[in-house]
Amino acid sequence: MKETGNNEKYILHSVETALSVMDLFFTYEELSPSDVTRYLGINRSTAFRFLVTLEQSGYIVKTENSKYRLSVKVSTLGQIAHNRMELIGLIHPHLCRISEATGESSHLVIMDNPTHVTFVDKSIGSLWLKMDILLGYTQYAHLTATGKSILAYESDQFINQYIRSAVFEQQTPYSIKDAKELLNILDKVKADGYSSDNEETEIGLSCYAVPILSFSGRPVAAISSSGPTTRMLANKEKHLEALHNAAEQIQKGLQ
Repeated sequence: MKETGNNEKYILHSVETALSVMDLFFTYEELSPSDVTRYLGINRSTAFRFLVTLEQSGYIVKTENSKYRLSVKVSTLGQIAHNRMELIGLIHPHLCRISEATGESSHLVIMDNPTHVTFVDKSIGSLWLKMDILLGYTQYAHLTATGKSILAYESDQFINQYIRSAVFEQQTPYSIKDAKELLNILDKVKADGYSSDNEETEIGLSCYAVPILSFSGRPVAAISSSGPTTRMLANKEKHLEALHNAAEQIQKGLQ
């Protein structure tokens, strides 16, 4: 019997069935509604609706013989996941060295969304921190030091689109208030080579970040060091030195 633990009440069974349909493509190159009915034990009309829904979403395509196979979109998702894991594998040792040098927690952040950054890896520092960011956590880019490091090196077109889509909500009195303030800060980030979050998301917590750039100068990700504001301000140069050294080594590894 399958163990469901305490999460059964959160499961959407229609999504579970759709994923079961997708799982069949690990074994079978092409499937018809009748095939899905036979393998999953659901009626044919239900199988057909799941296949059509997956087709409309771009995950499968219909063949000339009225069967379905995986689309290029699935391959693209797999490549994205593979690249992300490679990036994490390359950068994680550097996060550990940053934490060892500073005592604070360090993070790897990517921006694979038009408005939000995602925290995909971290190294916990030896010093106590009241709040730990969970992996997978997302936030508007302008509310994080890492997000500002990435935005500063994006194209004007990307930044303008971000400004049109983002919500400039005040999470603390120090949060960026509007597009004009953001643009001024991004100019400073690019001039200084680093960004900061001075209690813009939570009072008492601050962060420094630097971008990870590709050989063409485009931002691939950003790394950061964060902790209580008093400690971060007192040791700013130590944090920036550790971050810049790590970014330099990471960028060599990307070439």
